[in-house]
Amino acid sequence: MGRALKDMRRRVVIALVGALLYSTVGLISYIYGYLVMPADLFMLGMGVFWAGYLALTVPVMLNKTSLFKDPSLTLPQMIWCILFVSFFLYFAVEARSALLLAYLSVMPFGAFRLGWRGFFGVSLFTVLCYSATLFFVLQKRPGYWIIELELLIGLSFILAMFGYATLGREFSALRHQLTHKNRQLTRALSRIEELAITDELTGLYNRRYLIDMLDKRRAVANRDGSSFVLAFIDLDHFKEINDNYGHHIGDEVLQQFSGLLEESIREVDIAARYGGEEFVVLLNSIDLKVARHVCERVRTSVLESRFSSEQLPVTVSIGVAQYQNAESVLELVGRADALLYRAKQSGRNCIKYDDETSSHGTPSSSTTSA
Repeated sequence: MGRALKDMRRRVVIALVGALLYSTVGLISYIYGYLVMPADLFMLGMGVFWAGYLALTVPVMLNKTSLFKDPSLTLPQMIWCILFVSFFLYFAVEARSALLLAYLSVMPFGAFRLGWRGFFGVSLFTVLCYSATLFFVLQKRPGYWIIELELLIGLSFILAMFGYATLGREFSALRHQLTHKNRQLTRALSRIEELAITDELTGLYNRRYLIDMLDKRRAVANRDGSSFVLAFIDLDHFKEINDNYGHHIGDEVLQQFSGLLEESIREVDIAARYGGEEFVVLLNSIDLKVARHVCERVRTSVLESRFSSEQLPVTVSIGVAQYQNAESVLELVGRADALLYRAKQSGRNCIKYDDETSSHGTPSSSTTSA
């Protein structure tokens, strides 16, 4: 269960307790004659209120309101309670001033959900409901109307509502500020997490993340017997590019190569910058036979491309090792790195595999495009 849903349900429970308490106050007022109304009308009023109130709160508790803009249905609940209070105020005699406090008890629940416009709107609606109640009292029961007292009570009530509306506006502003800060913090944390596992220049995963994934992939392979392949890739004569054209051109080459590398592998595979001009690809759930096609595709794509704004030709050397049961990550990395070294010693622009065969220049008869 999410934290937001728990908070929403807690507020609903608090509001429900408040409604029960004020229903109890209404019942006591009726029993002692402070609500002058027929018994059947009193029961009907109570029944209608609770039917409507439960219709607005039970779906919230059952998490059936997620499609609404406000899943807590705060505004409909507040309006329903305000109408309920207005109904019983009409029949109140001496207890009207006491029951008037029920209006004020409804308002705080809007502070956590309503914007300042909504809060002022509810405040105005409450004042209009109270004014309409007094108007009907004057029309139907003039004997209960003491104009000076009602004006004093009404003025105090309007001032209290204005105060609540002002506080609600401040709560709304603080809530929006907090929401904005939380979003900024979430984005910052996401960016920090991204920087912790990716290489800033190329956007590929970094060495630390690669080693973590190798540890996990090794554990899976040991458990279910699946296979995976590690390919070490080095850009040939990259130092000469930096020396002859500058590091900014070298960075362009690295970035363009990284994009090409990502396009050449599957989503389930992992491409990482291991350091400098050296890259590593983790090919998941395949064996050396399939890995040949993937690596040859990478080598050929690089050979046929031109890199950076200088349109430079680039080649790569690749060492490819398949995981052997029970060997450590360092042993696997060491084997792939040694195969890469052999590829560079063999003239570059070639691939060395575990079985010591290689693909050089154009694809051999045993190597096809993957």
